[in-house]
Amino acid sequence: MPAVACLRVLLDDNRTEVPAEALGPLVAKYSNVFLEVRWRFPREADQLSHYSYLLADPGADHLDTAELAHLSQELQERLFGVGTEEAVKLVLFEGDPDAIQAFAALSAEQVAAAMKDPSGLPGGGRLRRIAADGGLVDVPEPGSEDQSVDDERLGPSIDGCQGIYFALRGAFVGDVVCSTPVRAPTYYSLVDGEDHRPEDSEAFDAACVFTALQYLADFQVVAPLYLPVDFSSLVRPSQRADYLTLLGVLPKESRRQLAATIYDVPRALSFQALKTTRAALDPFVSNIDLRVSDPDFEIDRMAPESVGSVTLVLPDASQELRFAALRRFTSRMPDYRRRRIWPGVTNLRFRAERELAISLGVPFLTGPGICRIQSQPVGGRVWPADRLPLLSIHTQTLEVAGA
Repeated sequence: MPAVACLRVLLDDNRTEVPAEALGPLVAKYSNVFLEVRWRFPREADQLSHYSYLLADPGADHLDTAELAHLSQELQERLFGVGTEEAVKLVLFEGDPDAIQAFAALSAEQVAAAMKDPSGLPGGGRLRRIAADGGLVDVPEPGSEDQSVDDERLGPSIDGCQGIYFALRGAFVGDVVCSTPVRAPTYYSLVDGEDHRPEDSEAFDAACVFTALQYLADFQVVAPLYLPVDFSSLVRPSQRADYLTLLGVLPKESRRQLAATIYDVPRALSFQALKTTRAALDPFVSNIDLRVSDPDFEIDRMAPESVGSVTLVLPDASQELRFAALRRFTSRMPDYRRRRIWPGVTNLRFRAERELAISLGVPFLTGPGICRIQSQPVGGRVWPADRLPLLSIHTQTLEVAGA
């Protein structure tokens, strides 16, 4: 007999500034994206309300709650932010079809009350909470104490991406993902210079993972989506463990569509640090880019093909200093070729430096002078260099490479 149950999302709406009328549609939006990507055929997911779904798995005698536990983490990160705990709870109600329909019609307050006193549940049904590890916890259970919330991490985000331009072919070959909290003073981006660096790198990296998950569900992603990763998150064991848990929400079959761009990489990257980085990310991404701020990055210490690319972040300085950094970096291009590691430059802003980078043979280019923030990926599209920057994919027609 197929496994059937009603999944219900419970929120502590006192811990978000999202208006009540907007909260339900947001929950449904993020839940639908997750279920579309992770809860695949022959498993079924029918939306009953903004907060409830009828789930079925005809090939199993019980639902995969370990898979569903990732939805709780995604909703928590999206709606409440990194560092907030127990703001989202998932509960699973099992019973006959009539009981499930009756449970789905209960208000959030009625479900919360039933978690303390199950006598309020429809007859013949069983309610349990899905724990963070996917285990099922019987109710009633002791209430948890209120926890403080970091106000800077509240609220949903505005998602986007910026194309990576391959000058040798005149086409965009990938996208760097970005995500900005609605309350942030400016937009966040890894390719637009120091003024647009995220205030909280951990929260930013986490939000970008979920942005990529949504893009995989909403669009036909034909070129890699580059996930920002703070270097310190990978070299510190506790942060690395948290980040690897976060990456677990990504479908394994999408590895070829995902890449990582590691920022704040030091000038001299040790063999051990690189080994740790590769071991952590290789199961999830197909390529790794290192972002460096020193044009004299010690490429000689890198083993051949140890990463896909190294990208110089041009300094926020005078154009003279930016030109000097660009020329110094490209003077080492023979060393990059010998190690079969692609060089790239980001934070390109102006036509003159864009043309200089192309004339010096830099293959990969990013920045506001290449592509502004887009609402959907542009990777895989042809675009002439003389028409850069790409301002908006919605107002301009791009030819798909190979079409």
